[in-house]
Amino acid sequence: MKRVSLILAILLCLSAMYATKYAGEIFSFSPGVKNQAMGNTGLTLDGFNAAGWWNPASLAHSSMNAVELMRSNHFEGLLAQNQMSLRLDSGAAININHLAIDKIKLTRLEDENSEISNDNRPYVWKTVTNQDFILSGSFARKINPSFALGITPKLAYRSLAEHSGYGIGADLGAYLDMGKGFAAGANLRDFFGTQILWESGEHEIALPNLDLELGYQSSISKYRIPLLLALRAQTYPEERGTASNFSNSGLSADLHAGMMLQVIPQLALMAGYDVDAFTAGMGLGISNWGLDYAFKSNSDDGLGFSQRISASYQW
Repeated sequence: MKRVSLILAILLCLSAMYATKYAGEIFSFSPGVKNQAMGNTGLTLDGFNAAGWWNPASLAHSSMNAVELMRSNHFEGLLAQNQMSLRLDSGAAININHLAIDKIKLTRLEDENSEISNDNRPYVWKTVTNQDFILSGSFARKINPSFALGITPKLAYRSLAEHSGYGIGADLGAYLDMGKGFAAGANLRDFFGTQILWESGEHEIALPNLDLELGYQSSISKYRIPLLLALRAQTYPEERGTASNFSNSGLSADLHAGMMLQVIPQLALMAGYDVDAFTAGMGLGISNWGLDYAFKSNSDDGLGFSQRISASYQW
């Protein structure tokens, strides 16, 4: 274990030294509608369909098979996200994520050998779609009845304007059942620095970041209404300025919080706080089928609201 810890520490230092800022942003678009409705939390919510992406170690406590199909519009429709999550009771999961920005206009000058002017104006010569495809597989193993570890290898294909590239990386997760309804989760994302290789020969490295979350499950009132609470902090080894809740001395952190009430077995109500915006949603369950909706309000970045909807099936 000492050797493993030392190797991980060296990899983290090297990846941080050579990392490209914001290179890993495509991997931050999370799956799961209930997760978004609860303020973008999920490291300790092992019963959710997209648990494999959030924390692979939580799959060690899985006792169900489920599939979820999700559609999301970010920033008032500017960015579209399609996602499929499959989890198995064997402690494994698969996630396929597709991101797309449509109708991007590329321009050229009428005379490319001259400078721009009133007599040499740019014109739209082509319309393209930027797309990202991300495939990840998650695996978990129990170390003891209350502690589990997991790993999520992932592959990516990027198509931006007239350029394309491939990415490869992995996340490491841990899950601890603390008893009395409490659980702790951790996910070291892009732990060795996810590599993104472009056809032009350029090479980017996604900066590792650490996710930590504390979760609590209980019930309230005499009707024993199930209650879920989650508090998550995502830390980055870089100063992100106003893009994060806290940023100082080469470190930044984003805060997320959420809650869910299962008011009746067929209906769940959710609310949360996601960095700088409030979230809300609801989930309907009939037999083995589920339908979920999430809404994220306008954030301080001025990019507008986001919506998600999904259909799921459990067996």
